[in-house]
Amino acid sequence: MRRYIVCVGAVYIDTILSVPKFPIEDEKLRATDHARRRGGNGANTLEVLSQLINRADQDPGRRSHLHLLTVLPNENSAATKFVRDSLPDVKIFSCIFRAGHSEAAASYILQNAQNHSRTIISHNPLPEMTPQEFIDKASVLAHQSDARGSWWHFEGRVPDITLQCLEHLRSAPEQIDAKISVECEKPEREGMAEVARLADLVFYSRLWANAKGHTDPRTFLDSQLESSLPGAILCCTWGEGGAVAVEKRLEGNHQWAKVQAWKPNTGPANVVDTIGAGDTLIAGMLFALNYYSNDWTLDQKLAFANELAGRKVLQDGFTRLGNQMALAK
Repeated sequence: MRRYIVCVGAVYIDTILSVPKFPIEDEKLRATDHARRRGGNGANTLEVLSQLINRADQDPGRRSHLHLLTVLPNENSAATKFVRDSLPDVKIFSCIFRAGHSEAAASYILQNAQNHSRTIISHNPLPEMTPQEFIDKASVLAHQSDARGSWWHFEGRVPDITLQCLEHLRSAPEQIDAKISVECEKPEREGMAEVARLADLVFYSRLWANAKGHTDPRTFLDSQLESSLPGAILCCTWGEGGAVAVEKRLEGNHQWAKVQAWKPNTGPANVVDTIGAGDTLIAGMLFALNYYSNDWTLDQKLAFANELAGRKVLQDGFTRLGNQMALAK
């Protein structure tokens, strides 16, 4: 178990409007529902991860410490308080607070009831984290008494900055035992392919695989093995097609795992909210790899993460996902 799990990425305050159909230009349309909540890939992952950890280990002294490393507005701003309050079990003292800014990054999401599509318009007034800011924060965390061998997860927003962050972790003596995971979600972030070569765990999206000319997750992952680290685990989610993972082995007998999209054994399986489903799967894999690394096979780890994500899309938000998984076992 890694004592420190740090998620690096942007945090957004989401305004979600549920609409009966996608509006045409210059049309007035009444929303059927409205919600305001904290978003952002890494923050979503931490929210779910905190639930799983709290259910798995009732001894607070043995739990992993969860940290968020993101850019936020002024530390005393209402937006920062909103983010802090949304993650009560996550430490944010490692965040970068931008003096002179009072607003966080924001997303406005149209959720279409007809086909469950999401249209997202984002605005981020905050300057991005610089490589030196990351190095400074990583150094502070590394000198915590029990922080050696931390797990670092990167959303991978800006590939060149993310690459410099990973290069630091791979070269800094105090980070020699660190584990690193990254997301390769958006194909337009082409530089993330180079970042992935330095990671112990990589999450690829179907969009990414399709953009590389692949129509099957296994053949795509097979094409990535040569450039990945020894022992690396690669995952590719495929929506209704489930997910595939592979662990690279030097002998060539790589370990593969495949799961179908999860559905409940009884009751309806109506999709309610897909926002954050990928972040939820990542939380499941990070939990499985940190808490059941030697006890579960790769098949079991992927199945757990896949079920967690499957349960998430059947509800709004992330509430009580940890309880659901505990009750299901």
